[in-house]
Amino acid sequence: MSRVRTESMIQRLAKKPITEGFDLWDKDYLLGALRLFQCKLESSPPFEVAPCLEAIATILHIIDEADDAVDHYNLASDKFNIIQKTIIGSMMKAKVAEITDGPEAALKLVNDVIEKSTETTAKDKIQLGRLYTYRADLHGKMKKFAEGLADCEKALSLGPGRMEAHDLDYVTHHQMGNLHQALDNIAEAEKSYMQALQCRKQHFLSSEALIPIKQHQNDLEGALQCINDAFELHPKANLLRQKAFLLSEMGRDEEGLKVIDEGIANPPHEETEALSGHSSSTATLYKSKAAILADAGRLDEARTALQGALEQDPGDAEAVRMSADISTTLSREYLSANGIPQFLDALVKHLLTHKPEDAIGFMVKAIETDAVPLP
Repeated sequence: MSRVRTESMIQRLAKKPITEGFDLWDKDYLLGALRLFQCKLESSPPFEVAPCLEAIATILHIIDEADDAVDHYNLASDKFNIIQKTIIGSMMKAKVAEITDGPEAALKLVNDVIEKSTETTAKDKIQLGRLYTYRADLHGKMKKFAEGLADCEKALSLGPGRMEAHDLDYVTHHQMGNLHQALDNIAEAEKSYMQALQCRKQHFLSSEALIPIKQHQNDLEGALQCINDAFELHPKANLLRQKAFLLSEMGRDEEGLKVIDEGIANPPHEETEALSGHSSSTATLYKSKAAILADAGRLDEARTALQGALEQDPGDAEAVRMSADISTTLSREYLSANGIPQFLDALVKHLLTHKPEDAIGFMVKAIETDAVPLP
């Protein structure tokens, strides 16, 4: 029998178009996108190497792998310069400066590039559009929100930025939404996030950002739809949690509990399980169930749900705290139902009236002789 040769995962991923990596990224599958971009480096043509390196660097930065991000930004800068995208090459150096020296240092480099650049060619405009969007992000981090919005407007006026067939207008619109939110311009923030989704309907972060906006507007049905839209892009336990809480807020506890129970029976396959473990997502759902049950006064059932959370993740500090709070509440209810606080109050008043030398003996005798009536 002849031997059958099989492709490795690297070989399979290397053959995928680079756009699949951006699709994964937009749906917040950061690790999957990272893996694909890394594999693409093995066989990419020169014009794709620079975008791959930038994407890898950016995701590494997002997941707090700063040193590796710096290395990849530096490599990306060199590759962008080779393919005559020098403005983006300079932006990569600014991103290195942001990591090593902070946003102020990065902003200085970006401003220097903008001052020296022209808008004479379409190629320059596309690169400058991306640079202005990055400057908006820096201004946001420095709490200069109005300046950031002006940068976004300028970026959009220059036309879409591109990372190899990946239209980035939606990134600018999303950035505008973040800046409007920071200024408490809720209606404008909503409009910006909606525009981002019109450009890129699978952009998870924009779908997610609309949830609290709809809640703020008391549009609970709208918030529910946004949760469903985001969940369709990337099923996350936290979205099920939000959905269950929202249903409970709408007076639909049983529907919320059903959402949680279905999630526990078939846990969502969110990517963060690769980092935190499947048990963490399931524990989140058990805690959500406990919170809804506790709010409904079903404390024994809530405590049982928390036991499920702790079985999944014994070190879950939130579950431990919630369990302790519920135990305290149940203890207080028991004492109150049996009149213990009132009895102890009467006993102390009896003690203070007589102030005997042997306080303990006096109280024991008072109880035995019914000097203070039992509840």
